[in-house]
Amino acid sequence: MRRTPLRRLGLVFAAVTITTLGLSVPAQAEPDTGTIKGHLTSNGQPVAGVQVDTYGDSWGSALTDAAGAYEITGLSPGPYGVVFRAPGRPEQFAYGATDWSSAAEIPVTAGGVTTVDDELLPYATFTGRFTDAAGEGLSVNVSAISDTGQTSGVWAGDGTYTLGVFPGRYRLQFMRDFEQPQWAPGARSAEDAAVFEISAGQTVTVNETQLPVGSVAGQITTADGAPAPGVRVELVDRDGMGGPLAITDQDGRYRIIDFGGAWRLRVARENGLVQWYPNTWHEQDAATVTVTPGVVLPIDQQLLATGSMSGHFTDAAGAGLGGVQVGLTLPNGDSTGQWTYTGEDGGYTFPELAPGGYVVRFDGAHGVDQYAHGKVTEAAADRITVTAGQNAVVDDVRLPVGSVTLRARDAITGQPIEQFYASFGAQSPNAENGVISLPAVRADTYQANIFANGYLTTSATITVTAGAETSLTFDLTPMARLHTTVVDRTTGQPLAGVCVLALDLVAPTIGDGCQQTDASGVVDVPVEAGKRQLFAFPDGAEGYGAQWVGRNGGTGAQPRAQVFTFTAGTVTTAPTIRMDRAGVISGTVTSETGRLPGGTIWVVDEAYNTGGGFGYANFEADGRYTIDFLGPYEWPLLFKVDGHAPQWSGTTGNRLLADKVKVKAGSTTRYDYRVVQGTAVTVKMPGKLGNGYVAMENAVTGDFSGGVWSEDSFEHGATFRVLGPQLVRVRWNEGPEWHWYGGVDREHAKTVLVPATASKVFVLR
Repeated sequence: MRRTPLRRLGLVFAAVTITTLGLSVPAQAEPDTGTIKGHLTSNGQPVAGVQVDTYGDSWGSALTDAAGAYEITGLSPGPYGVVFRAPGRPEQFAYGATDWSSAAEIPVTAGGVTTVDDELLPYATFTGRFTDAAGEGLSVNVSAISDTGQTSGVWAGDGTYTLGVFPGRYRLQFMRDFEQPQWAPGARSAEDAAVFEISAGQTVTVNETQLPVGSVAGQITTADGAPAPGVRVELVDRDGMGGPLAITDQDGRYRIIDFGGAWRLRVARENGLVQWYPNTWHEQDAATVTVTPGVVLPIDQQLLATGSMSGHFTDAAGAGLGGVQVGLTLPNGDSTGQWTYTGEDGGYTFPELAPGGYVVRFDGAHGVDQYAHGKVTEAAADRITVTAGQNAVVDDVRLPVGSVTLRARDAITGQPIEQFYASFGAQSPNAENGVISLPAVRADTYQANIFANGYLTTSATITVTAGAETSLTFDLTPMARLHTTVVDRTTGQPLAGVCVLALDLVAPTIGDGCQQTDASGVVDVPVEAGKRQLFAFPDGAEGYGAQWVGRNGGTGAQPRAQVFTFTAGTVTTAPTIRMDRAGVISGTVTSETGRLPGGTIWVVDEAYNTGGGFGYANFEADGRYTIDFLGPYEWPLLFKVDGHAPQWSGTTGNRLLADKVKVKAGSTTRYDYRVVQGTAVTVKMPGKLGNGYVAMENAVTGDFSGGVWSEDSFEHGATFRVLGPQLVRVRWNEGPEWHWYGGVDREHAKTVLVPATASKVFVLR
């Protein structure tokens, strides 16, 4: 499904429990707000006492009355979702939706009233009791998690629970406070849990007994020996994943419950400063902590002595500049996670820092973009030493600035472009009424990119002179346009809701969202000039199958798709696209490791930083998947699983060599697949102190072969998995631009061989 701003907001909504009792709702909508009202029924009868919440540009809540009626006023105009929370039932969304992603968008207009009537869906019930080995009830959060990731949950204060769910297949999770969850019956992971299939109207009783546990307990004290309350003490595995944790009480005491295993112990202060057991700042020096069921492992720790840093940031006249962000990195470029803002007088402070060296960066407000003291690059920045028990004073003065005014116009018509934005240095401003006006930008020469919808990205040089105004107008070339019609192959009737994407011949990827065909099957979309192939996806045309558009119909193989040439500023009308009905691929994914965290399956990969809106199927820890949006052709499948290399069907990194899975319209093809971990690749770039995304791509297809966002510096290295043996190219981004190892672009970059070994380190010079 295509994502919209409301869909994105739903992510926040789904992750936050909203307390609405006592919310005051105006009795009557103001002229600049709107109202949502309606009736809620079950089997045609009104339902009272159901909490109704709206989410969107503003929030509202109400309870249904004896007639099942509700009314929520005072809503800002815009799209909304409506959720119904009936006691003992799973929450549902208007209209008859089981999750926010499929919920209807409800329009609210100023002064208007929108009616939303709905009917509660059939449901089932899990019930039971969670106890210790002696049979005593224990407080616990109980969650039912479906094959599709849908979750219903309830808090059981005495261990007795009743949980409403929609009919389906579920695993039951039991979690106490900050402890590790366990799964019914008596399992430590979702992979080992039982799957309960439950039908509408059915009640299934699942009692669960707490697994044998051990614990780590002790006291955390300050450097001078006083109790340290509010400290987060956490068990961390060897891969850096956090486990069970506890927060110290007023006496600095903590207790962490665990099923047992080998961990490391991380101690984090309220300001985020981290140290490790036994009393070290450095993760690599942390000792192993072994938790044994039935045993309490005593570990006391003293917070290590710290230093501090403070200073003032001012303009050249000595006036303090407030709102400037101050961030700290290590001399090797690694992030510390420590940052703050200057106050109105330009002052700032870091009251607790680990002793050692730091680089101080100032940026954000007032055109500030520099490092202490007065440096413009991290490499040239001064290294500041912090000593235990002492304060390091780091003052700095804003470097000279000038002002910048930018405009854009159509290169063909000369007409002004009202909406565009620019990216240069630390700046990413948007135009207002056709003008970007920046009163303060650090004096320097910048390489800029100018962006506007429907136009090609334009690169330019911007030179800012101290004390002067730089005024520039950019001529943007209109993109080419694609015009086509989509119909049902059999009936010839127009099809609405089909995305038609013009994708690159090399490394094609799907972005986030699309423009769908209208009711007449027509779509007109901007396209970058050059040679492209068309990919038609039934985002809003249920029952139809995706296709690469060939000369004589659809295909599942990109090399067989027709190539179209698009020219900037002109419209290319493509032949009518004829969509076939979809078939289904289903199966089970397993891992050579024996553990599967879930993942996704694609036929065209997602675009970097913007993809993932549609065109994939999810699978959970049991590996069961279903793909129901593909046309009746042969398709290569891309499997992406955390902790494993991206890989195509047939266990290859080259899409062109992948096994093709035949889809038949109206029927199901089974395809099971076993993912392999691949090679753990580490890429290091000596001398590069910046950080960002590092990736490898297949040297033949340009497809993504593996990558990771690295908080540490490029010099320190980034580690990810790639399927070997495979010839790849290496790219990374610093700022908005991609850089290539051994060349200026993909075509001229060097190729390197990733071997089929456990690990491989590449040092790129």
